[in-house]
Amino acid sequence: SIMPLGAIHLEFHSSGNHYLWRKVTSTVHNIIVGKLWIDQSGEIEIANSKTKDKCQLKFIPYSYFSRDIPRKVTGVVADNNGKAHYILSGTWDEKMECAKIVQSSRGTSCSEEKQKTVY
Repeated sequence: SIMPLGAIHLEFHSSGNHYLWRKVTSTVHNIIVGKLWIDQSGEIEIANSKTKDKCQLKFIPYSYFSRDIPRKVTGVVADNNGKAHYILSGTWDEKMECAKIVQSSRGTSCSEEKQKTVY
């Protein structure tokens, strides 16, 4: 496994948006025998220092026993108050899809604390 240190910065001079994030863990499989392949796993937060918006991404590690697609990534984009506006889904090597959240509500009791989202 490779666990990168340090942060990555991306600044768009025309808009003034400045993004900061750290990389996820990369794992190289079958180094000794078999077909060599790499997987990404872990969570990252991409933060916009100008607007304070944040994107949480989860890189799901591949498993032979999982029904999920390989290289899967899911995430949510939230504003500076923590309100979710977009959800993201896709793979880290091919494509990502984005959907705007049109309705979101929280449960009122402790057992319903999870957020219900419609997109």
